[in-house]
Amino acid sequence: MKRRRRVVQGDDEAEVPMSPLIDCVFLLLIFFLVTTVIKRKEKQIRVEIPDTTASIAVNTQNEELVIGMDQFGNNLQVIRRNDTGGLVWGKVPDLAKYLKQLVTTKGTEILNKPLRIDVDGDMEFQKAIDTLDICTLQGFNSVSIKLKQRSE
Repeated sequence: MKRRRRVVQGDDEAEVPMSPLIDCVFLLLIFFLVTTVIKRKEKQIRVEIPDTTASIAVNTQNEELVIGMDQFGNNLQVIRRNDTGGLVWGKVPDLAKYLKQLVTTKGTEILNKPLRIDVDGDMEFQKAIDTLDICTLQGFNSVSIKLKQRSE
């Protein structure tokens, strides 16, 4: 009896096994990631750190002018400081006249001092903007707004 060999088509084609190929690719990837030098943008930017004495706060309570506004939008002036360091307020009927009086009594150098407007948190925002406009129209260069909470 003759044995017949079965002829399987495609035996002549050579194949590359995928599993070892994937392993080699990952090893090469890890090798190049470890050996390359990555320049980070943070290392390239020069940063000048300020001196530690620059962070010490200077006591500017005497140099800063403070105007207040209550919850109804009334303008207030500082009358004095109380025993705990808080401010005692008094009403200002006309803010523009009050600021003009400050400039005439203390001189025009007061226009370069910072002016802070302490605003009550429950007040309408537009009234604070109107007060800010009055202060800048009177010639004050540095005007800021601070929001006061109930505990202050």
